[in-house]
Amino acid sequence: MRSLPILHWLLFLLTLHTPQAQGAPVKTPGTQQCYVLNLIREIINELDNLPVASEDFLNSNEKRRLMKTRLWMPNLEEFLTFATNSLGEDSKIKKNLKEIQPILPTTTSTEEPILIEKDNLGDFRVKLKEYLSAIRDSLNCKNT
Repeated sequence: MRSLPILHWLLFLLTLHTPQAQGAPVKTPGTQQCYVLNLIREIINELDNLPVASEDFLNSNEKRRLMKTRLWMPNLEEFLTFATNSLGEDSKIKKNLKEIQPILPTTTSTEEPILIEKDNLGDFRVKLKEYLSAIRDSLNCKNT
C-alpha cells in the first residue's frame, strides 16, 4: 500500500511527458458550426476586398437556387471552379470553401446548379455572399 502514492506520482509525471496529439482538433457539432461560421466570415471579408467594377444583383430565381439545401454541394462546386480559375489555387476563398465542403449535405438533385458569368467577379461575389448567408442561417449558431 505504501507504493500507491508513488504510483500516482509516476502516472502524473508520465502524463506530463507524453507527446501532444498531432493533427486537426476534434470538433463537436457546436464548435464545428462556429468554425464554419468563422470561415464564412473570412470568405466574406475576402470577397469585400475583390476589385469589382460593379456589383451585380440576383434575380429571385437565382436566390431560390442558392438557398436550396439539395443544391448546396453542386453550387459549391461551381464556386470552387470559379475561384480556382479566377483567383488561383492558393486563394483564401478557395481554401475556405474547401473547408466548408465536408459539412454540406450530399443530396442529389436533377436541378442545375447556379451559373456564374465567366470572368465576372461581381457576379461571383454577390452569388457567393448569398450562398454563404443561406449556409450561415441554416447553422443557427449564436456566435455570429
